[in-house]
Amino acid sequence: AGGGRQRFLELAAEIPGIYVPAFYDVTYHEDGTIRSFTPNNPHAGETVTKQLVVDMDSVGYIEKPLVPYIKVTQDRVVLEIQRGCIRGCRFCQAGDVYRPLREHSLEYLKHYAYDMLKSTGHDEISLSSLSSSDYSQLEGLVNFLIEEFKGKGVNISLPSLRIDAFSLDVMSKVQDIKKSSLTFAPEAGSQRLRDVINKGLTEEVILNGARQAFEAGWNRVKLYFMLGLPTETVEDMEGIALLSEKVAETYYEIPKEQRHGKVQVTASSSFFVPKPFTPFQWARMCTKEEFLERANIVRGKFRQMLNFKSLKYNWHEAELTVLEGILARGDRRVGAVIEAAYKNGAIYDSWSEYFNNDAWMKAFEDCGVPIDFYTTRERSLDEVFPWDFIDAGVSKEFLKREWKRAMEAVVTPNCRGKCSACGVLKFGGGVCFETRETTEGTGL
Repeated sequence: AGGGRQRFLELAAEIPGIYVPAFYDVTYHEDGTIRSFTPNNPHAGETVTKQLVVDMDSVGYIEKPLVPYIKVTQDRVVLEIQRGCIRGCRFCQAGDVYRPLREHSLEYLKHYAYDMLKSTGHDEISLSSLSSSDYSQLEGLVNFLIEEFKGKGVNISLPSLRIDAFSLDVMSKVQDIKKSSLTFAPEAGSQRLRDVINKGLTEEVILNGARQAFEAGWNRVKLYFMLGLPTETVEDMEGIALLSEKVAETYYEIPKEQRHGKVQVTASSSFFVPKPFTPFQWARMCTKEEFLERANIVRGKFRQMLNFKSLKYNWHEAELTVLEGILARGDRRVGAVIEAAYKNGAIYDSWSEYFNNDAWMKAFEDCGVPIDFYTTRERSLDEVFPWDFIDAGVSKEFLKREWKRAMEAVVTPNCRGKCSACGVLKFGGGVCFETRETTEGTGL
């Protein structure tokens, strides 16, 4: 219509879910925290509310994905079976910002699975979600794929499964047990810390799952943990090695004639990064030195284990984790640092061989931006965060309640077990309405 850039941005700002940074002003307290974040243009709202698809089947999927001429990492059909998660792990940003859980119907997934495999010629399909075991029609979908593509060399990949009898039964149908390893994600070494993060996994469940897997023929297990979680103690750190040892011991409890070679348990620990829109957005983050010290405590404990030769321990790069922590909770002042780091030669930082920490450190120094302000600093519950103007569905009051429950190591039930009044009921769909009876009379 002949309007300029400003007019375009004003029209865009009126579209729900669109954020135009230039239309907001920020003021700061002397300590660097935010005093106010207010719109400076009448077309911009006080808050920006996330937009989401409520009825997943109402939106089309990709029937004919592009197939590259070169080999790529995701060299397979990827089919999203559901969006969101019911589990409520307190460290998980995706689990909060993609609430509520919304499923695709079985018929919808059958149609797109068939069409995409036929149109691409791929020999593998990955059923993608944050927690595949929670998809209510998983068994029916897997059985359909097995029957439809029997003898045609199509592999079925099932990431993000909980290790229980049902999941192991499903996996045994689709995986070559001799070639594959099983992945558990206990996240923490002790039950107390798993309760803090609301993981909802007991040691009994973990070891029982491992035992069932070993009895079914698996002999390789990967365990994923985090170091630096809120309230973590030396006992929690050493628990990583102790739990890994118990998993290995479970293998040797099986009669020798039923075992399949030697067991291999690989434990990997990433370092905890607090993320916005999670109960842990108030948490202090460790320094690089603290992370490495904790990894060394775990490594030292592994060396004391009787089954040490069957165990392997890896950990993530600490410098990269600190940078991730700054970018995760950074505000617009960090933008200048990103530009300066790029000009210093920082590029392809996700690949360790290209990561240049000195380029970043120089950028922070040149821009006068203190690293510890975004990482190790304690935050009060009433602090204004750079992302508070975004309504991601989960309310700040809910996140505060969960932060306090975490400090008390109190577990919150999953969304199908009981509604926790997180705030996403207002979107009008998903798991919130599967369990509508649990909210009757609560004023939600």
